[in-house]
Amino acid sequence: MNNLLSLKDCEDLSNSSCQSFYYGREDEFEVWRNNKIPKNLGSVMYFYDSLTTALICYNVYKRKYKTSLVWREHNYTIGKSKKQHWDEDWVVIANNPKKYKEF
Repeated sequence: MNNLLSLKDCEDLSNSSCQSFYYGREDEFEVWRNNKIPKNLGSVMYFYDSLTTALICYNVYKRKYKTSLVWREHNYTIGKSKKQHWDEDWVVIANNPKKYKEF
């Protein structure tokens, strides 16, 4: 069976990516797939808007890297406003040392 998406496709679908900061902030996240979360060192977090996209990309990344899927809800303010806004992140954490070094 041909792969539906490539690793590059999944990078392009993510809103943003960064070096992993999962460890040290575990209480912010809920694990959805693979509770053996890759270590921060050498791992990248890819952020997605929906569970569907994150789950598809999780399955793409796990073919090549140690990978987990986590979720978090967080609040933020805009400018000087005191009004709280809530958002959620679907995050794929992949142990990808080559990409990690790009940050």
